[in-house]
Amino acid sequence: MRETNMYSFLLPIVLLITTAAGALAVRSRPLGVRAGFLALLVTVPASLLYWSGTSPLLTGDTVPMGPEGHWLRALGIVWWFAAARLLALIVDRILGHDEASREARITSDLLCAAIYIAAFLVVLNFVLLLPVNGLVATSGIMAVVIGLALQNTLSDVFSGVAVGIEHPFAVGHRISLGEGVEGVVVQVNWRSIRILTDGEDVATIPNSVVAKAQIVNRSFPTERRATRLQLVRPAAESPEWMMHVLRQAVLLCPDALETPAPSVTISSLGMRSTTYAVDFFVAGSSMIGRTKSLLLLHVHRQLRYAALLAEDEAGVGEEVDPRAGTATALVSQITLFDPLTEAQRGDVARQMKRRTLEEGDLLFREGAEDDRLYVVASGVLEIKRAAGNGAQLLIGRIGAAEYIGEISMLTGAPHTADAAACTRTVVYELSRDVLSPLLRDNAELTQAFEQSVQRGLCLAERAVATQAGAPSAGPGAILAGIRRLFGHGATPAGARRE
Repeated sequence: MRETNMYSFLLPIVLLITTAAGALAVRSRPLGVRAGFLALLVTVPASLLYWSGTSPLLTGDTVPMGPEGHWLRALGIVWWFAAARLLALIVDRILGHDEASREARITSDLLCAAIYIAAFLVVLNFVLLLPVNGLVATSGIMAVVIGLALQNTLSDVFSGVAVGIEHPFAVGHRISLGEGVEGVVVQVNWRSIRILTDGEDVATIPNSVVAKAQIVNRSFPTERRATRLQLVRPAAESPEWMMHVLRQAVLLCPDALETPAPSVTISSLGMRSTTYAVDFFVAGSSMIGRTKSLLLLHVHRQLRYAALLAEDEAGVGEEVDPRAGTATALVSQITLFDPLTEAQRGDVARQMKRRTLEEGDLLFREGAEDDRLYVVASGVLEIKRAAGNGAQLLIGRIGAAEYIGEISMLTGAPHTADAAACTRTVVYELSRDVLSPLLRDNAELTQAFEQSVQRGLCLAERAVATQAGAPSAGPGAILAGIRRLFGHGATPAGARRE
């Protein structure tokens, strides 16, 4: 009898120790192994309990009150805690299965805590038959005392729960909290969230403040951002003309999205000044500043040359060709002509021919041979290349004081893209016949052209035109073509001439 009582005490203890050791052993194992182990701990004790005529609640008269019932009560303890752990694992998998969710575990942690507390109380009351009324009452009093002492902290915790349930953002999203803080959420915890600002600072915001703030999620449903640029211009300028120039400037900004389409409006009209607003979208917040800066640059350039054209039109009929002023200004902006003297630049400008294109007109077609350099005075040229499926691929756009066609002019290679006006555009043409004598007599000018081709015209204002005008031949073939067209004058500066 004594040996039976000893086994009645030892067997439950061995069962509980073995179960705890197994749980610790699989703790670092993959999810499937842990879930399988827990499912085994749920299935086997439940089967044994039902086979003994009871359930995990240990109801019925078949559960002895003495040592003989310790074995069944140990099975009940194993079942409840294994079931609680398995349910918590499922909740954690559903609510916190990715890296972002693991940084914001408020909701899943609360649910898991509630599951464990409920299992603990059930074990005390139904399995071990211990009264829990006094424990619950004492816990309530302690909760009131702790709540009064930790009001602010608890406010942050419950605010975090509310924000977690509503889920207005996730880790990795860019958010704005009113007008105070904007940045990328890097962590969400029980008391606060942490935001990495654009200044590479980490701002810690209490959850109670987050819950009361106006939250704007910049990353959902898309990271696309709308922005506005306002310009104040003299009221004497024609609003239609100014809006036309601003539309051209927006077209020249590659980061300004075409969909939704940009818009130019008049936000205020006064006696002395007019305020214009340019609204457009960019792909992400990091592009706003860069795109605004580029837009201002293009606005300045488009206004400058549009004003020169307006002055030229006003002076038509004078003895001196008024358009020479615009051509000279354009030539002075092109780095290729820096080696020329002022007189030579003026002579080149006088021999340039003006051409006006309406929207949709072709300047040149892909595959066509050409011997002219084209300089844009105003408007926007769109460069497109055949995509192979009947459609055309947009390579880019160029505007005032930018040029295109120089490689075809220098080498005789056909154009590899179409160039068409996407607004009303004024261009100046410079033929190869005008340029040939200068290249033969000016080694520095020749070197400038060769270096421009050799570097692939890597200057910022030439990036688009390079893609449109460069032939498929390598740099060596291009330089050979230049020397072939212009003879010994194309020998690079510093090289010996025979």
